[in-house]
Amino acid sequence: MKKMKHIAAGMLSVLALLLMLPMQALAAGSIDVNRDESLTISFQDGAAALTGVQFDLYLTATVDEYGELTTTDEFAQFQVNIRGENDEAWRTLASTLEGYVLREKLTPADSGATDDQGLAVFPTEGKQLRAGLYLVLGHQISVNSRRYDPAPFMVMLPGLDRENNSWNYDVTVNAKYDTTPIPDENTIDLKVIKVWEDQGHEKDRPKEVVVQLLCDGEVYDTVTLNAENSWRHIWTELEEGCSWTVVEQEVDGYTVVVTQEGNTFIVTNTCVQTSPQPSPSTTPGIPGTPSIPQTGQLWWPVPLLAAVGLLLVVLGLIRRRGCR
Repeated sequence: MKKMKHIAAGMLSVLALLLMLPMQALAAGSIDVNRDESLTISFQDGAAALTGVQFDLYLTATVDEYGELTTTDEFAQFQVNIRGENDEAWRTLASTLEGYVLREKLTPADSGATDDQGLAVFPTEGKQLRAGLYLVLGHQISVNSRRYDPAPFMVMLPGLDRENNSWNYDVTVNAKYDTTPIPDENTIDLKVIKVWEDQGHEKDRPKEVVVQLLCDGEVYDTVTLNAENSWRHIWTELEEGCSWTVVEQEVDGYTVVVTQEGNTFIVTNTCVQTSPQPSPSTTPGIPGTPSIPQTGQLWWPVPLLAAVGLLLVVLGLIRRRGCR
């Protein structure tokens, strides 16, 4: 019995020591927001490097030492949720923001093209990258009778080295893309469909919304979607070689997400009163900290929780022996 009590006392001492340690000492550590960041984008078709592909970087949100994101002034005007919960959410966010960036002609934080090895390295000369969440947009390129369309994506600087549980201030990513043969026909048809996610708040839904079709970042056409046209529209005989995107003029009280499936754009509006809120414990131990792309959770609670669990086991054994 005395031995068990000594073990319990020892466990309490260890627990007290863990509680006294700074949280970051048991984690990957806090983010050094003043440290230089770098990003290398690799763009290749198999083993073949694609040269001269331009990529633009847009600082969407800054990040503090604890990983908390704050939307920049330029992107705060768009009613989107920058706190993605998984890879699909980040892809959707990038696709949605792409249209707004092109429509508003926002100035990138940095721009650069791939070299003969298919690598674009940032920052470019005379530039500097801040710690934060970036939207990356690539420009379309045609090579050997094929067209390559880089997919927009979000990247966090710094990223988390999961294997070593440390922050990586020199991030490398492989850019994804869609590739198609350059067709003989020069026209395509595009469709836009409006989807509402506002169950229980249908009365707050606007009677109509305005959607813009962009060609290479320029407004090509503007249409109004409403119940009379079943919240959809089809554009016919559009120039095939143009980079087409769709954006919606902001709707008060709703967030917007734009996704593309083939030649169909789906514009989803979610009422802010019904949209799921980020969990206050998305990142353990730091209330309100969102999940961020290419980073991981801070693991400072793991040793602490393990110690607490072990202590409870020991106390349980002591109690059982004392009852005999």
